[in-house]
Amino acid sequence: MRLFCVGNMSAVGANRSGLYSYRRSATALVLGCLLSSCFYTERSLSAQELRSDVGPSQTPETQRSDALDLSQKPPVESDSPQKGAMKIKVKYNVPYCEQGDPYQRCDLYMPIDSGVYPGIIMIHGGAWVAGDKANDSGHARKIASNGYVVMVINYRLAPKHKHPAQIDDCFEALNWMNRNAEELRVDLSRLGVWGYSAGGHLAALVATNPRSDLPRVRACVAGGAPCDLELIPSESSLLAGFLGGTRQEIPDVYVEASPIQHVSSDDPPILLFHGDGDKLVPIQFAERMRGRLEAKSVPHEFITLPRKSHIMAFVDPKALNASIEFFNKHLKELGSSN
Repeated sequence: MRLFCVGNMSAVGANRSGLYSYRRSATALVLGCLLSSCFYTERSLSAQELRSDVGPSQTPETQRSDALDLSQKPPVESDSPQKGAMKIKVKYNVPYCEQGDPYQRCDLYMPIDSGVYPGIIMIHGGAWVAGDKANDSGHARKIASNGYVVMVINYRLAPKHKHPAQIDDCFEALNWMNRNAEELRVDLSRLGVWGYSAGGHLAALVATNPRSDLPRVRACVAGGAPCDLELIPSESSLLAGFLGGTRQEIPDVYVEASPIQHVSSDDPPILLFHGDGDKLVPIQFAERMRGRLEAKSVPHEFITLPRKSHIMAFVDPKALNASIEFFNKHLKELGSSN
């Protein structure tokens, strides 16, 4: 499915509070395309650019599992060209929540070598209304082959399930990893989270607004992420299916759901990457988040991908390699029990 977006979502000025003022009609057009078409375009490009781990004979429907039996799937050799990449095994459709919703399942990518590894929660995009963990399979395989246990999650989707269902599921996944750390061979002192687009928004929320009863993540990668929902026009209903109303109607919900509002000096290091040709989630969203991280003295990195659209930034190998380097720096340097 091709994505047809005509229009310009450019900042036409900044008011006294520093918020960008957008042309309303262009905003509606672009964000409407984000909600209705982003997932389908991303899925098509992912299939072309990234080899999927789910083939015709091993679809999620035929590989459903109700127990954590990591011995069922044979090891899958990583397709990473990097020298010294580890072989990995993959376990599909493992439930991570006692509620038993069909969306509350994950795929696990694990090095087959003995040892204990950092753990990564990976969160797919799709405007909170669509998407699938299979879209991130290439990214998960690459990161896992560099010495990580990667848990790629599905989560409940809007409009049937409104905020905070999506972030609640992310924390349920973290809780599941915490409970099963020994069997997964995950070092709970070295946890990270990775997400793109809506998944980047959720990853940033996990990092900046943690639950006190769960281990904190020590590194976060958020790509193409709408981190400040106050940039959405106040009368727009485009996120009503996700949040339950317009920003004018429920301003407190938009504030609470914005990662930028939760940034504090004790947050973990955060990597932001964004295409400067992104018309779906303009780079201003990331620039504002970078400004808040700087103001709060949070360690962070910011990568601009020249001329990359929202979709092409997702498949850009520079962003994925930078993610691995970022995790190596902030998780593997904490100490290893391998």
